[in-house]
Amino acid sequence: MKQYAQKGDVLCIDLKSFFASVECALRGLDPFETPLIVADRSRGNGSIVLAITPFLKARGLKSRFRLHELPENIQGLIVAKPRMQAYLAYSRKVIEVYLEFIAAEDLHIYSIDEAFLDVTRYLNYYKCSAEVLAERILKRILEVTKVPATCGVGDNLLLSKLALDLYSKTAPSGIAVMRYEDVPHSLWPIKPLQRMWGIGERMEKRLNALNIYSVYDLAHASKEQLKKLFGVIGEELYYHAHGIDQSIICEKNVYHIPMKSVGLGQTLYRDYPGAEMMVILLEMVDEVAERLRFIRKEAQTIHLGIRYSKAYGGGFSRQMTFDVASCDVEDLLDAVLRLFHRFYEGYPVRQVFLRATKLQPYRAAWQASFFSDVIRKEKRQKLWQSIDLIRHQHGKSSVSRLVSFLESGTAIARSSLIGGHHG
Repeated sequence: MKQYAQKGDVLCIDLKSFFASVECALRGLDPFETPLIVADRSRGNGSIVLAITPFLKARGLKSRFRLHELPENIQGLIVAKPRMQAYLAYSRKVIEVYLEFIAAEDLHIYSIDEAFLDVTRYLNYYKCSAEVLAERILKRILEVTKVPATCGVGDNLLLSKLALDLYSKTAPSGIAVMRYEDVPHSLWPIKPLQRMWGIGERMEKRLNALNIYSVYDLAHASKEQLKKLFGVIGEELYYHAHGIDQSIICEKNVYHIPMKSVGLGQTLYRDYPGAEMMVILLEMVDEVAERLRFIRKEAQTIHLGIRYSKAYGGGFSRQMTFDVASCDVEDLLDAVLRLFHRFYEGYPVRQVFLRATKLQPYRAAWQASFFSDVIRKEKRQKLWQSIDLIRHQHGKSSVSRLVSFLESGTAIARSSLIGGHHG
């Protein structure tokens, strides 16, 4: 197994309770001593709490819950409305800190609050170990932003991430280390399998059906059987159970987790009758198609979910598969409208979900059929390329459909949100 193991020094840094910590930083408060939650009260008691401070976590509160589930006996509680522009600004400050220590090609931003840093070739320069360099970086982040952070250190990206997720939160320094030699005693005992990065609930159930309940079981399962049952993912899981991951940060296209779907959902501001849903569906199809074009993918399947008003309850969730994958707005809209008209029961709608799945690489050319209007499709493709360029240069709301200006439209209002919240 050693011949597959590439050894380096990788840091995985997580900004602790990021949204809540930023809110504390903006108020000059200590997140370890402040009862603060990030939630939008204007959305009602069903609003999701996006983040809580380490102070509240230490007292048993979970990270995600709804406002109405909040205990009533919290003294001095601060409810901060989400400010996504502020969080993005703080994230940029942290990135600037990373770039004080390493070059951009050795940095991979995993999310707004998490990043990987390959420090292998910098340790001689700084004359210190990876752990000491991690300590310096975390200290610098705190100095610049007042946001605390934790770090996992490993021989590769996988081990650094596992060290972060499994052990950094309980480490006194906030820094945990996992090397190849640590795998048998630090990784193999881990169960349930969902605690292992990259294994979700459905995969865990499928592995349990094979009598695989711990990472040790996974590491000692048949690689050939795993590959036969799960394809490349099965083989990857086997290697991950041994701590092996050959991803290299400077080859970001190799490391990026494959995007399996593109979608969005919205809770409407009021109950919508069926006649007004056409505008909503058109706007959402536009947005899904735009995301597909951005990541250069086409979808084989489109999924529509509808939930009716609370007064009626229920709804439906259905999907349609294309003969040929597409990211064309007209193709997607035709499928969505067919699903809606076939399964809609006439009740007022309050929530809509749309997801494109079974993604395939974008095709610059396509096979024309006898019935297809090739000229029209080419014109449509060029039109959307132009619209995408304008939006990229001047903002998402710089080009909108006329129907979005109707009272039933929501796209213009949503274009001013980041992550579904006001900036």
